[in-house]
Amino acid sequence: MNRRTFLKGIAALGAGAVLYQYADGSYRIVLANAGAVDYEMRVVHTNDHHARIEPVSVTIGSGNPAPAREFGGVARRKTLFDEIKTTNPTQDILFLDAGDVFQGTLYFNLYSGQADLFFYNGLGYHAVAVGNHEFDKGDQTLANFIAGAQFPVLSANISLKAGATSPLAALKVTGATTANGKLGDATIVTLPSGKKIGVFGLTAPDTPLLSSPSKDVVFHDDLNAIAQAQVDALKAAGAEVIVALTHIGYLADLDLAANVRGVNLIVGGHSHTPLIPDAQNTWPLGIARIAAYPQIVKDPDNKDVVIVQDWEWAKWVGNIVVGFDASGNISVISGEIDPVWADGITPSGRALLPDEGAPIAPDAAFQNKIATEFKPGVDALRAQQFAESAVLLDGARANVRSRETNLGNLITDALRRQIIVKPNFNPRNLPIICITNGGGIRASIQIGRVTVGNLLEVLPFGNTMATVILKGAGVKAALENGVSQVESGAGRFPQVAGLRYTWNPFVAANTRITAVEVATQNVMASAAALTYEPLDPDKDYLVVTNNFMLTGGDGYSVFTPAGGGVEQLDTFLIMADVVQAYIEDTWRFSNLTQTYDPIDQEVDGRIFRESAWIPFVANQAAFVD
Repeated sequence: MNRRTFLKGIAALGAGAVLYQYADGSYRIVLANAGAVDYEMRVVHTNDHHARIEPVSVTIGSGNPAPAREFGGVARRKTLFDEIKTTNPTQDILFLDAGDVFQGTLYFNLYSGQADLFFYNGLGYHAVAVGNHEFDKGDQTLANFIAGAQFPVLSANISLKAGATSPLAALKVTGATTANGKLGDATIVTLPSGKKIGVFGLTAPDTPLLSSPSKDVVFHDDLNAIAQAQVDALKAAGAEVIVALTHIGYLADLDLAANVRGVNLIVGGHSHTPLIPDAQNTWPLGIARIAAYPQIVKDPDNKDVVIVQDWEWAKWVGNIVVGFDASGNISVISGEIDPVWADGITPSGRALLPDEGAPIAPDAAFQNKIATEFKPGVDALRAQQFAESAVLLDGARANVRSRETNLGNLITDALRRQIIVKPNFNPRNLPIICITNGGGIRASIQIGRVTVGNLLEVLPFGNTMATVILKGAGVKAALENGVSQVESGAGRFPQVAGLRYTWNPFVAANTRITAVEVATQNVMASAAALTYEPLDPDKDYLVVTNNFMLTGGDGYSVFTPAGGGVEQLDTFLIMADVVQAYIEDTWRFSNLTQTYDPIDQEVDGRIFRESAWIPFVANQAAFVD
């Protein structure tokens, strides 16, 4: 018997909807109050690619050693896309990506999105949304990507100021149709059946806080009104199905669905939310789901809106079929998530776990392009060793955004040290402290060789070291901002040096900091070896941070002139260079023995929670990146 046709279970979903689950992990949802299927379309979708051109390793079970394997990579994604098309030759299929193509690996550091562009063109996407990280290297890098795109790039809540000199101005168009290689609000895709699918994009309104767009670029925050206008315009232009392609986060997608009329499907990104079908929830995917795939929400007219998101890095591909009745109402939903199983199965020689798939063969042309054109440069960059570590330097996303880690300590020590050893940066001899956002730390460093590539993966944004003078009250306000959104995994969590603080996760935001102490001397020592005094709300402190936060990024408005910060200075010293120099000076290379002093950075007591509280539990809100 075919696994797909073997019915595992039937469940009532409420309001008359019925869920049928099959042995291969697929499902079929039959919705109430809709007629027989008159038309169906398949939507294959990804989001938050973050320059993951090669597969990435994911721990998928427990044990010592724990089982792991690689997922993703564009070459296997191409194979999977082609297989979906071959398996469904007469079906309308829409390929969409919900943004954040940029940032996260050395491929982006080295090629500034052009490597990703080559593969995205070859993957055959019909449209791609603008993510916040698309602006990480400024407007020009995004403009270069858009100009070469063989698909439209969409965001209806982005506009350019009158007289803008941004290179995006020449690419920006409005209206219901956006040509390939243009930045538009929306587009209409005519599928092989002749059905016209209207797609509009939305981008996180707080992108100026999260990335580095020019001042010419305006991000509008009235998303529901903008979306409604796009729906109305697309329908007036002949669109028969409406898809919102959003990079605003899962919770915002739920709100959008409930408040905008006429949207049929929301394909989302930004929050890296793992939505997993019930029948696949026990599969070894390496992440606990936030909610079921898909979500169904009623709009203001009591019509069903389908919401999907695809976790991150195309570790799996969303694959959903939506059936419509003759009146255009959603009648039936079916599909699954398709893990992009790659190699790297560890421990070596182990048996596959239940429901773990065999590796997908990579597309030969894609793999050759990676191997011969892009990977050699990345390998050369990655291979330059400058240190050795005796400990795991913890840059895990969940940890740097919720607690003290030894890697956070190392980075903040490096930045603070740079000012200590440069007296001209501190002519008033103010107490020097460092606050940097955990969200800027993007990877861990494993035990063993430490290379330039490792460090650039940890600090991929090219941020520079900056300073600002704050009153003690402003320092406390900065820390309050930093711990205000820990529940959602926001990137603003403060990693620190030269101070220690205590916070209470159980009280309201902006009242969580219960104690702050500042080092009494501007010297380099472990937190345990420093002496401290209570933060004085009226005293001046020299805060070392990064250029992104200096301008209010991640909500640190207190660093800006309007927020009370004074004497802002961007040193234009690259953070990664500062950290590398600190490591090389602290854990030195011996010419005599041709060995490195091993890095032994510890968690040494800078950040305290008043009780043991773990924010990453089953009912958490979605992560935001």
